[in-house]
This record gives sequence, C-alpha cells and structure tokens, in this order.
Amino acid sequence: MNSVPNSWMASQPNHPLWMHILVRITKVWSQASDKQRKGFWNGKAEFYTGPQSLFEGLMTYLHLSLQTNKTIRQLFGKQQTTPNAILEVADITFLGPKLINAYDWMNKLGRDECSAQRTTFDESKCKDVVKPIYSVTYWSHTYGHGNQNNPNYLQNK
Repeated sequence: MNSVPNSWMASQPNHPLWMHILVRITKVWSQASDKQRKGFWNGKAEFYTGPQSLFEGLMTYLHLSLQTNKTIRQLFGKQQTTPNAILEVADITFLGPKLINAYDWMNKLGRDECSAQRTTFDESKCKDVVKPIYSVTYWSHTYGHGNQNNPNYLQNK
C-alpha cells in the first residue's frame, strides 16, 4: 500500500487529519523548486494532492498521533490483507477492499471489467467481479496520461 484512493472518504466535521494534510500539501508545494514542480508529472495537481500525497499525509499524521515510526504494514499487521477488515487506528476507520474500493488495478482484480478507460469496460460484469461491496468507482484517468486535452477520450470506450 502506498497510496490512498481519493474516491471514497468521509469524516466527522473538523477531523484533524484534514488540516494536517492541507498544511502538509501547502508545505510540500511551497518548499518545491520550480524545477521540482514542473519535473515530476509536469507539476500536475495529482502528485501534490492525489492518492500518493494523501497516503504520505496519512502516514505523517499517524506517526505524530501515535508517536511511532511504524510502517502501515506494521501498524495493521496481517489484518490489512483481510478483505472484510475494519481497522481502527488513531481515531480513523479503514475499510477492507471487499467493503469499498474492491476494484484494484495493482492486483488486476476487475481491471478489465471496471476500468472505464478500457474497451473491455462492462459495468454489470464489474459489479459481479467485486460483489459484495458498498460502492464501485470507475476510474478513467481522464486527467494526465496524455488524455486531458482530448474531449472524446472516453467516447469509444
């Protein structure tokens, strides 16, 4: 695990995690040189505010809250691979992949059926592959990846 999908998040009002993440994003951006800002992903917002940034912000928040330097694997142990896991760490609830975000392009689960950017996308088949689940997000990568200026990118998918 090295990123946090930003497709499904919820929290109580004013949870300190969000301010921590916003402050971290501002700090990372303000400390980056113009070369750094334009070098990686050509300065795309996803790098600074997307899944990788959310994961890094979450980890620094957990480290500060728990006064530890443990990795996410050490914090969750074997439970993190349990599909129906519900984990509580530092006043944050993490739901296992069979409960939310079951589609995972990293382990190929549902990649062909659930990726809106593939010609094999099939919403019904995707739901069958990932059930039971509370929600499915169909990722299309309409930003970056050379597709952001193509208004017809998903038209033939």
